[in-house]
Amino acid sequence: MKTYFTYLQRNKLFTLVNVAGLGISLMFVLLIANMVVRQVTVGDDIKDIDHIYVLSNESYFAGNYLVGERLASRYPEMADWCAVNSEAYKSGTYATVDDRKTSLEIYCVKENFFRFFGYSLLSGNPDQALIDAHSIVLTESGARKLFGEEPAEGKRIHLSNDRKGVYTVTGIMKNFNNSLIPDGVEAILPFDYVDFVNWGSSKHNPEMNNVGGTAILVRFPQGTDPNRKNADMRSFFATFFWPYQHDVFHEAFWTSLKEVHFASIPSPQFQQYNLTRVWIFLAAGSLILLMAVFNYVSMCVAQVSYRAKEMATRRLLGSSERSIFWRLMGESALFTVGAFLLALVLAKLVEPTASDVLQTRLDLFGDMGWMTVLVYLVGIALLSLGAGLVPAVLLSHYHPLDVVKGTFRRKTKAVYLRILYVVQSGLTVAMLTCALYLSVQIYRILHEPMGYTYGHVLDYPALVAGSREKIRLFRDEARKKPFVKKVCLTQGVPLSGGNNNTIQMYDAHNRQKSLSFQVFRTDSAFLDIFHIRLLDDRKLSQAKMYFSESTFDSLQLAYDRTPALHDIDARSYMVGGRYADFKFRSVLDPQSPTFLLVEHPDSLGAWNVLIETIDGDLPAYKKELDTLYSEIIDGAPFESKWYGDEMREKYQDLLHLRTLIVAFTCAALLISLLGLTAMSIYFISQRKRDIAIRKVFGSSAGMERARLLRFSLLSLLVGVVCAVPLSWFGVQQIDRILHYSPTTMWGVFGVAFLLVALISLGSVCLISWKAVRENPVNNIKTE
Repeated sequence: MKTYFTYLQRNKLFTLVNVAGLGISLMFVLLIANMVVRQVTVGDDIKDIDHIYVLSNESYFAGNYLVGERLASRYPEMADWCAVNSEAYKSGTYATVDDRKTSLEIYCVKENFFRFFGYSLLSGNPDQALIDAHSIVLTESGARKLFGEEPAEGKRIHLSNDRKGVYTVTGIMKNFNNSLIPDGVEAILPFDYVDFVNWGSSKHNPEMNNVGGTAILVRFPQGTDPNRKNADMRSFFATFFWPYQHDVFHEAFWTSLKEVHFASIPSPQFQQYNLTRVWIFLAAGSLILLMAVFNYVSMCVAQVSYRAKEMATRRLLGSSERSIFWRLMGESALFTVGAFLLALVLAKLVEPTASDVLQTRLDLFGDMGWMTVLVYLVGIALLSLGAGLVPAVLLSHYHPLDVVKGTFRRKTKAVYLRILYVVQSGLTVAMLTCALYLSVQIYRILHEPMGYTYGHVLDYPALVAGSREKIRLFRDEARKKPFVKKVCLTQGVPLSGGNNNTIQMYDAHNRQKSLSFQVFRTDSAFLDIFHIRLLDDRKLSQAKMYFSESTFDSLQLAYDRTPALHDIDARSYMVGGRYADFKFRSVLDPQSPTFLLVEHPDSLGAWNVLIETIDGDLPAYKKELDTLYSEIIDGAPFESKWYGDEMREKYQDLLHLRTLIVAFTCAALLISLLGLTAMSIYFISQRKRDIAIRKVFGSSAGMERARLLRFSLLSLLVGVVCAVPLSWFGVQQIDRILHYSPTTMWGVFGVAFLLVALISLGSVCLISWKAVRENPVNNIKTE
């Protein structure tokens, strides 16, 4: 390989472009492959998952614990069932151990959870671990968080939601990893703990108010069709389950637990991922790899005329076609292995960032087993074969005399360079179009009016304090700060959606109509902080109910002639005024009517404390208020956030998607720019003799530059034609992910074309500047 290393050393641009291009593209492929494998294997840790099904409706995979009990008593074919509730997860719950308060992420489950899912314990008996209502099973990370390296089993814990109970650690389990249950879960508690989190989901609440907090899972025997009795189940629900009695839900069916992860129906309890996004990432990574490989092949072909003398000499000295072929394939394999090792190092370095952008945990080395290594070896072999085949065939099949006569050199001048321009420019335009289109759509989403505005607003979780007196004390003390403008106590903010309340009301024709309200119980400061303009205020003396305009439109009621709204349970809702609709959660979420129940702040069981500050040293304001809050709630863990930061977090998935697509596009542009630049250098160096001869016969430098640019422009136009269907397909997939009103792609397509044209034609123009002005004698004096 000495001559090959000498060749690489003498052609530094060739080496740099191909190592960088192939290494960067393989880095993306490794990261995306790890993500894809982890996503398609989610749930593999669950025993007998093929026979486990989740109760479903058209809105989400969820129900109520008591529904599971009634189903089990009605349908004997249910071999076993389990309930999983996630409402204590990310709720601000904290554990107290030796007067030290530590946040703890909790899932509440039926007592057969470990047997049902097949999870084993590192210590403790899985069949007995959740029998007692005050037992708790910790994950390894949860045990280490609370007790350090001390043995945790048998230790006692106080939990913030249940102020009187003491919980005993009855088992330790492995951390959840690549499971349907989030990796962040640190503790498993019996379902009774839901009583302290949300009474609406409690198994002791016969009203079954909350129908979205609990997943009902059933194991059916092999050969049983779980959906055979769907119509009967739907009729059964209509006899006791209020969402079906009031036509909130119209479907009832079972979904395989294996399908939940990629399902379009949301699951509040289990991790989900967008399958379309997986395919987009996989396609983008494959395209970048294709561009890098094609770059390598094309540049090898362009360099063939320089290596032809070496191979012709070897042939004349007795080497066979086969030995030349395998020699070149060996060089390709060596080059590919080097690029792969570089890619592996780069992938590991950017793994944390990639995990954040892809919104999933990546673990390249942790997931590396013998099967992964085998796949890597096969991939390297296939990549080496694909990259080295064309140059090896060309160099091994040409007769040595063809090199002397120059026929080999003339053939490599235009054909392969044109193919390179067409393929790379087409792929680059398509990817750049998708990146620009996604950026435009995200810009539209982020700047769409929400119907409310806000200034510098800090959001504090009020539930963590556990005492209305402490919350009122914090409010009063915060008001004394000179930089505080307003303080609001509220149950929910527009970004969280408040609380859903579905009511059967009478419309203008005295017909029943189901209205799904987002309700915000709050004080009057809420209106000022979010600049919600009342269109009318009837100045009622008691607690005021303000309804959004869409309420009256939905019921076909005239506001001026509607003193109160009435539901089918003979309850009246006095209309205290109305306001223009505002969007809750994000603009991508379905919207419905809202109403504000404005009360005296001392009567509120607040979920949030909102503090609006003046403009100024915002970090200092936050630090001072955080210190005050921590003192008042006795050092309990909490996290306060600026409302603007919470708004950006709401669109974090979209921003990460944009970051990833932009990264793909930048990689494609870099590979394309390096490849086209290097190829242009080799191409122009091959054309120097032709340019010299034409200049002898009267051609000028401008005419020669125009000839080179025309060649590049025609190739680029062909590539753009190929990019149209690719761009259209990519835009369609983006629209499927966003679920937002589409816009025309042709504007961004034109921008993408102009940018790629500027890069490719600019590189040719700059590189050819010296070649077309060179004295023709320098290139034909040896003729």
